[in-house]
Amino acid sequence: MVIIRDKVSSKMSLSSNLTNKILEAVEAVFGEAPVSHQVHNACQRYQKDLENIQSGRGIGALLIAIVGAKGQGKTWVARQFVRDERTQAAMRSGDLSADATTRLVWVGPVAPEGLDRQVESYFPCQPASMLALNQPFVILDTPGVTDADARAAELATESLTLAPIKLLVIARDQIRAATNIQIARRIDGSVCIPIVTSVDPDELPGASQYSKLADDLRSLRDQLQILAPQAIISPDVLVPDFEITGDESQSSRTFIATIMDRLNEVSLSELAMGNSRDTRVQVAQERLRREVAQLIRVELPHLRQAVEQLNRETEHLPEHILASLLGSNAVLETGIRLRLRARLVSDAALIWFPYRTVMATLNLTQGAWDRVVLAMTGSVPSLFGALSSWARNARQSKEFSLEMQNGIRNRSQKIVEERLQPLVRQFQQAVMKLRPREQRLTIEQKSELMMLSGIEELQLQSQEIFDRTLDEHASRRWLAQFWGLGGVLVFWMFMAGPIVLLYREYFHASLGVFTGADEHLEDFPHPTPGLFLTSLILSLLPLLIYCMLVLTLSLPKRKISRVAKQILNEHEQAIAELKSSAVIRLVFDDSLLAQAEYLLNLDRKRVADGSH
Repeated sequence: MVIIRDKVSSKMSLSSNLTNKILEAVEAVFGEAPVSHQVHNACQRYQKDLENIQSGRGIGALLIAIVGAKGQGKTWVARQFVRDERTQAAMRSGDLSADATTRLVWVGPVAPEGLDRQVESYFPCQPASMLALNQPFVILDTPGVTDADARAAELATESLTLAPIKLLVIARDQIRAATNIQIARRIDGSVCIPIVTSVDPDELPGASQYSKLADDLRSLRDQLQILAPQAIISPDVLVPDFEITGDESQSSRTFIATIMDRLNEVSLSELAMGNSRDTRVQVAQERLRREVAQLIRVELPHLRQAVEQLNRETEHLPEHILASLLGSNAVLETGIRLRLRARLVSDAALIWFPYRTVMATLNLTQGAWDRVVLAMTGSVPSLFGALSSWARNARQSKEFSLEMQNGIRNRSQKIVEERLQPLVRQFQQAVMKLRPREQRLTIEQKSELMMLSGIEELQLQSQEIFDRTLDEHASRRWLAQFWGLGGVLVFWMFMAGPIVLLYREYFHASLGVFTGADEHLEDFPHPTPGLFLTSLILSLLPLLIYCMLVLTLSLPKRKISRVAKQILNEHEQAIAELKSSAVIRLVFDDSLLAQAEYLLNLDRKRVADGSH
């Protein structure tokens, strides 16, 4: 397909967006399959149509094209716009006239750019020698779209996009012919004036057989309006069959009078300035989309099935992901317990020593209180066990803090990738089966973007919910001070005895020195370090038990479970609100899926892709 795009690149100056997108999508999905080359040809025809619409072959004057099937009387109609007899004579007609049936014939004061003498003819004719339309114009007589000469039929089809005004010439007996369908699809966006030639005088308005002709004309108009909805369909022009009447000049006068009335009803000046160009470009785009959709219609069921399967799986994926975002209830309760106990410690004033220190130690050694007690009695293994628990709890506390900051975001991304990647690979492999067997590849690529959007907002709300709930259920500050006072009293109740005794002996010895009654240093108390250590341990053990009771009574398991349930409920409510407001949604950007969906919806699009 790189070769295909290179062939088209020289013609991409006009509306390259649309053709590039179509070719890229077809290449991504079908590779070098035959349908890809057919689409390439359709894009080339579209580029040709667009060049015709944009430039009009460089003719600044109003361009009127005479179109229709072979043998309908197109050249006769073209001659009626010319008053110069020599030019009329040069414009030969008839089924056996090669010039009239296989060439584009230009008549007017301006020659087209890039005139190809092999397939085109130009007859110069000044405005004074043509019908008076109050402005210069050029007549384009086209071959029949049903001509047996393939090149002539191709020229006729390409020329259908050149002019803003089309005179659709149809013989009376061909009004219901299928050829009109082919022509109608190419004249959409233009002004179309149906001209019915070879009408039996008995079928003209007022005649007894006119009702049958009227029915056929009504059917023709309905058909044109359906197949060319953006075309302006003027009332038809009826040309009496002069072979029956024997008076060609009368038929000519009737035609000229009627066609002048029809053209006067149209804003010729606006058409000459190209005001219908945008509409014709849009119609050309829609025609290309329909043609490409028609070319790939055989593969559409398989492609649609692959796309719908992936979309069906991803539609409910956010719900499954969100249901697993909040993590384990046990982990949540552990984090709540750590935070509430840390709050109880931090709320206690610094003056409550050593109660505050012991509470912090117990908080960090959650799950190893027995080893803390044994460590204080001198058990070295228990000391190492307590230190291990402290390290583990410290790590859990850090991990929980990180979880509150980025946990939902990280978990959601991981779950999205784990659940979506297998589906994407399955979709890509299904699409690869649309390619020729020798071009099927093993898909290893990952999607460019695969995530749940709105997770940042959920993360912020999660932090707010957690902090607000902890504030609501945390112990009151005055209660923390009350527990602290009780702990200090318990500690000093046991620790004060030895200290008071030592200080009393110390004061007695000092008084003896000051009064001169006793001057021996041996009278001062000199306790061993073991005395203070023993006293400290004996005093801390009751404080440990007291602190354990405080932690147990102030933060029972029932309360922790209630807080965890409230946090989970508020998270579920927040998730539901974010989902209903479309803040949380699955953002999935896969290039192959985008190309496949583009092809599936190609014929439904009616908005220009910025291609003109």
